[in-house]
Amino acid sequence: MGHIVATCYNRVAVQLVLPERGICETYFPIRGAPPLNPHSNIMCLCLILGHLLHVYLKDGFPLPSSCGEWKNHKIGVAEQWEFAFMDRQALFKDMMSKELKPPLKSTNQLNPLYCETPTPEKQKEEFEVIEEHEDGDENDAMSVAS
Repeated sequence: MGHIVATCYNRVAVQLVLPERGICETYFPIRGAPPLNPHSNIMCLCLILGHLLHVYLKDGFPLPSSCGEWKNHKIGVAEQWEFAFMDRQALFKDMMSKELKPPLKSTNQLNPLYCETPTPEKQKEEFEVIEEHEDGDENDAMSVAS
């Protein structure tokens, strides 16, 4: 389906999944050359428990490798799509090859902090009430001022 979405909208479609559920892939349109700035029109879809979610990622995020089927079915100048994103695909490959290491310092994940004391109440302030004349007569305002 990624090829259909990418070709229909003439933009890159990225499928992100958890490693135990499948592989992440990038789908390019099967025909046509990329626009002048193909990086601005990337559609990222995340597959979670059988549902596709539209995900917005930061500019320049790493992209997974191209789908193998795209390489077999691309037509003419469509191969330029992959050249435009090779650096970002190399970043993704490098990122996925690194082994996740535990944090250097212990975390509070197993020992959460609970705040048992209630929030202190702010003391009530007293305000001076100033009365105003409702009739709006300027002379009354002058006499009060003097």
